[in-house]
Amino acid sequence: MKRILFLTLTLFCVLCTSAQEQTQRPRRQRYEIPTDAPIKTKQQDGTVVINTSALCKDVRGYRDMTPVQIFIKKDKVVRVEALRNNEGPKYMDMARPLLDKWNGQKVKQAQAQKVDAVTGATFTSNALIENVRQGLKYYAEKK
Repeated sequence: MKRILFLTLTLFCVLCTSAQEQTQRPRRQRYEIPTDAPIKTKQQDGTVVINTSALCKDVRGYRDMTPVQIFIKKDKVVRVEALRNNEGPKYMDMARPLLDKWNGQKVKQAQAQKVDAVTGATFTSNALIENVRQGLKYYAEKK
């Protein structure tokens, strides 16, 4: 009986130690997001690129800023790309499909579009949506 109790207790201790080691992962190094990039640039083919790094300094996801680049050609959104950020990869992967919601739309139509956040990545989603909203507003005012 003592032997069974000893083995059970030993196994329990080993499992607890193993579980504790797995939860103590090294912290990810934070990436410093440059906020001095030009907001609006123009490519050779006429595509205007809006970078929200400087425009949306106060817009935060779960961890930090979630800047995007909005590519606009002939007053239509070509694509939206997430820039490097400090959000968890899992949450960015969940929220990234939102960025396709504006593709192919005229800027006015894209500005009026209501996009819902992704459940499970709400903070990241809302930050991406706000970055796109402010980027489109900036483009509309400065074109």
